[in-house]
Amino acid sequence: MLDAEGATVLAQNFLDQHFSQGMPLALVEGERVQVGTDYFFDCQSAAHLLTGDPQDMAVGTGYVRIDGDTGECRLLGAVESAGLDLF
Repeated sequence: MLDAEGATVLAQNFLDQHFSQGMPLALVEGERVQVGTDYFFDCQSAAHLLTGDPQDMAVGTGYVRIDGDTGECRLLGAVESAGLDLF
């Protein structure tokens, strides 16, 4: 089973590999929660996290989910994430 640090590394690597073109995404600092063996991370566009400018916001993305048993990474949609009510 993954620990929180390992899950954080996997989540950021996942974003770097799959969402580095166009509007790169990054993890929101301090926005991580563990539910059972899974970890959920809030993410946002790297530009918005740097500038705070609403024009730089990523819209329609949800949380990054890391399966704590397998290490599988997945970006959830906004509706699915909102239903979890984690943050």
